[in-house]
Amino acid sequence: MYALVIYDVSSNEKRYNLANHLKTKGLTRIQRSAFIGRILPSTLLDVERAIPKLIDESIDVVHVFQLYDTAIQRLKVFGKPLAEITVEHGVMVVT
Repeated sequence: MYALVIYDVSSNEKRYNLANHLKTKGLTRIQRSAFIGRILPSTLLDVERAIPKLIDESIDVVHVFQLYDTAIQRLKVFGKPLAEITVEHGVMVVT
């Protein structure tokens, strides 16, 4: 399973802390406010539990999408991404 996390967080400090948390869970930044990566269900649950503590829920928003192999295989990227994403043998590779 993969996770795609997209957010709009107003505070620089909260945004920085959220981004660092997502990195520690193995996700890779693909845009300034978007992370993606292969993730275990238990790790995704950890991410989801941490988010409310890292943001101000009255003004910030975080979307967490679970993606499966079929969605990743159909992934298309247009323009110049922050990270290079390819699919090799059905597995997403982010460099």
